[in-house]
Amino acid sequence: MPDQNIQQSTPGSYLKLLTVIYSALFAGQLLFAVLVFMLKNSTIIDFKNTHDPFLFVVPFMALGAIIGGNFLFKKTLTEATGKETLKQKLMVYQTAVIIKSALLEGPSWLGIFVYIQTSNFLYLIISGVLMLYFLTQRPTKDKIENDLNLSYEDKIQFDSADTPL
Repeated sequence: MPDQNIQQSTPGSYLKLLTVIYSALFAGQLLFAVLVFMLKNSTIIDFKNTHDPFLFVVPFMALGAIIGGNFLFKKTLTEATGKETLKQKLMVYQTAVIIKSALLEGPSWLGIFVYIQTSNFLYLIISGVLMLYFLTQRPTKDKIENDLNLSYEDKIQFDSADTPL
């Protein structure tokens, strides 16, 4: 006899889970950045220290994360077109979102840690810009439908939030 306590996956629960994952990834970055900024006694903005390798590494990694994250996101989504069920497509989408989020998070955390070491506010600004970009990439119901290019039948199933997948 199947366990009655196991909750069936529905489009509504999927959206909630994806929102929680995304919010947790964002909140971790933001809270740590704010905490570090509040604990620092002195802050400078220094563009002139060309001996600091991070002056080139952090912006390069940030730009690479944006470009690479978008590329891998789209590449991962191509796998979804071959999937038969909406549930399979949504699992691929969740994987794509996590990959893209992780790629954006890495340089953001690097910027925060370099700010801790150097007190150069420029690195925290770069992390802040990455976090703002991260926010614009938040998965929504409309974005999911558009990104996955769902069929009419899949859209109907996705719109019924309480129907099991």
